[in-house]
Amino acid sequence: MNDFKHLKLLSEVKSNKSIKFLTPAVFKGNHCPMRIASVISKDVEGLSSLLVGMQECTTYSRLFSPNPEGKDGELHWLYVLDSHEVVFGCRQGLIDSLIKMDKSGAKAILLIVTCIPELIGEDIEGIICEIQPKLNAKVTFVMLGQFKNVSYPPGSRKTMGALGMLMDVKETDPIQINVLGRAPNEEEIPMPNILQELINQGLNLRFLAPGASLEYFQMASDARLNIVVSPYMQPLAVKMKRDFGIPYIDLHNMYDVNSIYKAYEDIADQFGLNLHDVFEEERQQALKLQNQAVERFRGLKYIFLPRVDMTISLAHYLTKLEMEPLLLHLEEYYPEDKTNAKDIISMGYNPLICRMVNPEADLPILEKLGADLYFGFSPNINNNNITYVPEIFDFYGHIGYSRTVSVLKIILKILDEKNDLNNGGTEYGITQI
Repeated sequence: MNDFKHLKLLSEVKSNKSIKFLTPAVFKGNHCPMRIASVISKDVEGLSSLLVGMQECTTYSRLFSPNPEGKDGELHWLYVLDSHEVVFGCRQGLIDSLIKMDKSGAKAILLIVTCIPELIGEDIEGIICEIQPKLNAKVTFVMLGQFKNVSYPPGSRKTMGALGMLMDVKETDPIQINVLGRAPNEEEIPMPNILQELINQGLNLRFLAPGASLEYFQMASDARLNIVVSPYMQPLAVKMKRDFGIPYIDLHNMYDVNSIYKAYEDIADQFGLNLHDVFEEERQQALKLQNQAVERFRGLKYIFLPRVDMTISLAHYLTKLEMEPLLLHLEEYYPEDKTNAKDIISMGYNPLICRMVNPEADLPILEKLGADLYFGFSPNINNNNITYVPEIFDFYGHIGYSRTVSVLKIILKILDEKNDLNNGGTEYGITQI
């Protein structure tokens, strides 16, 4: 179809540059990734920041980090490039600013670099290597030119990864686990069962995410294992494995019951635990739903709209359950997506990949594909012929079997409602004839 000829297939997508917009609609743009970095630096107790950019960047940053000083003495300073520095670089100015921040009491500094320094090729790493021996504060940096980061996830992923540069080698604590992607004291979000059980069995869990302290991050290299519960923490897990040899287990992108069983087994083996008996009832519940899903999902065709959590991972799982992916909105193509993408293709499927930014223009085109199910969010889905699975975005706090159970229950419930309507059931108290 002409409406889709400009899009790449999954097999052709190697990076974010391969992802095209579905329609040439006017789009106001995503949040600059610098915004996310500003928020994160403000939310890590004890971490100072220096944002380097044009006046527009610094003004925008102040909307989200309005105070130059944090409540615990952190410094959140702005470095506005002048016309000379835009052309010739800002090396000396950055060195002077870092020295001043160090003398003013900064414990650690995150250098947030925006478009212009990256465009002119400013050697930020070289500047830090030169000045670090003269500072008490440790300095790390993140390059967030929006021309290289077309959506907001890199603002989180790259910033959290950069915090790994603030860690030093420490002796391993045999009962210490870092949970990457959950902050301390998140009482409003239920503790995942697997994490609570690890605590019950005597292990120490350190929770690392925005909201944790700088001290927590600096101590984190003593862990025996990292458990990743958020895609935004994956780069930090990779860096910690490379720099400190700390293995990690991903739970945020797992749905398949056997894969979860294996992950729990790996965790148990690390610490000599028995977790299978504890979670057997949960496993059986997930397995029962998964077996039902295979029968119900077989042959159904689906589309992913925006706001689908862990797009490629969930698409991989649904495809294993014999659904057929037609088209996937992909906000970001993560390096860890490549394995699942390869598996989808090996199963004989090769969906179209795109970004959707204008629901009014996108939805009429998508209907031409004849999908049975739409996952995600669109404010304009009101067509009775479309079966829509909206609550598929935020499963924060759900990992392991409970996540799988939640997802399958949502989909099966919507399919049941569709069958009821097709068979003359009721909706909102009105008999369908």
